[in-house]
Amino acid sequence: MARRECAGYTPFAFRPVGGMRHENRTRRPAVLRKVPIVTTLFKPTRPYALPADAEIADRDGKPHVRVRDRGKTVWYPLTDDGTKYLKPAAKWAAEVRLSNGKRKRVRFSANRDAAAVMLSDLLKKIENEKAGIRDEYADHRKRALAELLGEYEAHQSDRGNTEKQAKQVRRRCEIVFAGCEFAQLSDLAGTAAERWLSDRRQLAKKDGGISPQTSNHYTVALKAFGNWLVKARRAAENPFRHLGRVNVQVDVRHVRRPLTADEFARLLDATRAGVTFRGLSGTDRAMLYLVAGMTGLRASELASLTPGSFSLDAPTPVVAVEAAYSKHRRRDEVPLHLALVAELRSWLVGRKPGESLWPGKWALHNEASDLIKLDLTAARAAWLAESRTPAEKTEREASGFLTYRDPDGRVADFHSLRHRFVTELVNAGVAPKDAKELARHSSITLTMDRYAHVGVRDTAAAVAKLNLPTKPGPGTEPVALRLTGTDGGSSGAATGAATGAATGAATGAAEGGNGQGRLRIAEETAPSGDGAETLEFQGKSDVRGRLSRSEEVHPAGVEPATFGSVDRCSIQLSYGCKLMSSLTLSAFRPLRGSPLEAVRTQKS
Repeated sequence: MARRECAGYTPFAFRPVGGMRHENRTRRPAVLRKVPIVTTLFKPTRPYALPADAEIADRDGKPHVRVRDRGKTVWYPLTDDGTKYLKPAAKWAAEVRLSNGKRKRVRFSANRDAAAVMLSDLLKKIENEKAGIRDEYADHRKRALAELLGEYEAHQSDRGNTEKQAKQVRRRCEIVFAGCEFAQLSDLAGTAAERWLSDRRQLAKKDGGISPQTSNHYTVALKAFGNWLVKARRAAENPFRHLGRVNVQVDVRHVRRPLTADEFARLLDATRAGVTFRGLSGTDRAMLYLVAGMTGLRASELASLTPGSFSLDAPTPVVAVEAAYSKHRRRDEVPLHLALVAELRSWLVGRKPGESLWPGKWALHNEASDLIKLDLTAARAAWLAESRTPAEKTEREASGFLTYRDPDGRVADFHSLRHRFVTELVNAGVAPKDAKELARHSSITLTMDRYAHVGVRDTAAAVAKLNLPTKPGPGTEPVALRLTGTDGGSSGAATGAATGAATGAATGAAEGGNGQGRLRIAEETAPSGDGAETLEFQGKSDVRGRLSRSEEVHPAGVEPATFGSVDRCSIQLSYGCKLMSSLTLSAFRPLRGSPLEAVRTQKS
């Protein structure tokens, strides 16, 4: 394009406002700046010895050798001295400068596009570190899980857990990681572990299947390991936090049963006459079963006992389990039955104070079940030999008496002796709270739901304590309410109510019950009449009231409908329950000169 020429126009004649002419500017000398080295990908080379019959030729002006590599013919350049050839590596690499200023060669992937992405991510990470933004979990993501599990096991030991528990938790995690093919920390995925556990629950035991209870044990171990990863700053979050437990009642594969009193007695007799097994004589094994069944101690706790563990001469004889061997890591003292104390006195004679009462490894790896299985077999054989007729023997052989596994699939292993201890406590009427403390459980639910085995006979006996409703006769009022929880005392009250006489009603109400008093002392079956006979209510110095014979007195806390304008004694619900629980029948005393006092005098 032709330059535009006009009058008065010359090139560079334009002067900007506030500036200078372009031709008058002084040029500054050029400053040589250091150009940063661009990080590029390359394949590192490694020298190899030349083959014997190497074919050398010039390619691109440089000597190359022809080599047969992996079924292909490839040309590789020679070194400067010509004695070796240079073979490139399989993976792409790059020379990068880290945030601390040091240069490092980093290998990426054999695919160039993937290597370029990895290099870009690395450069971003380096720039973030220079800016003070650092990923503290990046170094742990590439760590092997075996190394992290070793640290977790050491953490369990440092917390005071037993060596067995620490190894057990680690082993459970290792089994799941091997099944899911987890190798590094970055491989952990809760969904994959959940799917693996689900598949194992569908298999039979012979094929490597697990029960729901075992699956829950694995889940607890995984979540505990994930929580430790977060607390120890190994990971930002727990990968197993969403895992939940399954219902163990759906598929119970190991159900224990408590031995009956007859089975337990026959087991002890057969064991005393048994042979030595696992280093324990028959007498020692019989005492082992007896102590386990009368104290509820676990196998590991029994294996730790010495003669010094028993305080037989104390006001309350007890056996002590040291904290190092207790499951919840505290010293426990379990009271002993007086009959058991007498057995222990004769058995402990001549034993050294510090020696183990039941030495050996019988308590490890559930080997205690082998002991009781042997003795149950001997006891059952002796029981079958007592059969008088072939028919009786056939009937006994079909029963589950003294069997390790009964026809219903329930087992009587060594731990079932602990179940028997709790079951006997419940059947004896011990309060659930006391049974929980004697069993040394963390919750009463565990004691009553898992260890207390209640049969149909026990529940039938409880139903037998209920009273059937009775229809009132003509001209009578309904039977009065009675206190809940009373024992068999309603019969006397009902008898007194059926007499129809005022004195008979009051007398029957006083004689019936469980010694804690009746709240309704009116004429429950009295005919029409308004003879008012007042009774003096005593039992507390600060609580005194007058009750009318013609008025129904309801239990404390049960508010009746309003009956006329006769004064009544009102007792608060919470206070009335405590009051009536502390009263006896002597709290109801008729006033002097009343007919009820005469009846009471005649009876006395």
